[in-house]
Amino acid sequence: MKNIKLISALLVAMLLLTFVSCGNNKAENNSNSNSQNTTENTSTTPTTKEEYQNYLTERYNYYFGDSNLYDNYDIYAEDFTFNGTNEEFLTVYNNSYVELKANLENFKADLNNFVKKGTPEVDKLNAEVITDIDKAILSVDDYTSGFAEKTKDYATLGKDEVVKGLRTIGKSSHDAMDDLKNLIDDAKEKLGIS
Repeated sequence: MKNIKLISALLVAMLLLTFVSCGNNKAENNSNSNSQNTTENTSTTPTTKEEYQNYLTERYNYYFGDSNLYDNYDIYAEDFTFNGTNEEFLTVYNNSYVELKANLENFKADLNNFVKKGTPEVDKLNAEVITDIDKAILSVDDYTSGFAEKTKDYATLGKDEVVKGLRTIGKSSHDAMDDLKNLIDDAKEKLGIS
């Protein structure tokens, strides 16, 4: 009987270790792999409009193309709902904002490392993109800073009320990310690339 209990305890411990080590923290992975995926522009010649537009699009898609916040937790979708308890959803949803901030900071660092000044259109657009990234970071900070206090009563609400409340709390960060996406989408036009 002792051997069965010992073997059972070891199996449970191994399973727990397996589940814990198999977790995926995309923000951590992005920041760690960022040094391998970013292109440090060691050239001394100014970044061309085409180079910048391609790099900007590629980096944006890398950080935000497969985002939990917008793919799995798009609370702004009309028919959005979630499974599980309110507390579980709030925890996962708030963690996606932590991931978003890390991705914004890495995206900004990539642009700062890649762009070599000297092409006026590129310099101007890059400054606008960096400004929009900074606005998005500030809005995410504002969102996360009082999240626990703002949502303390959400456990007792219905799911639709939770979603409605989160839409209100996260509106400025959602709008900031939309502004950034629109700027990226319009980059070709702003740079005068046909």
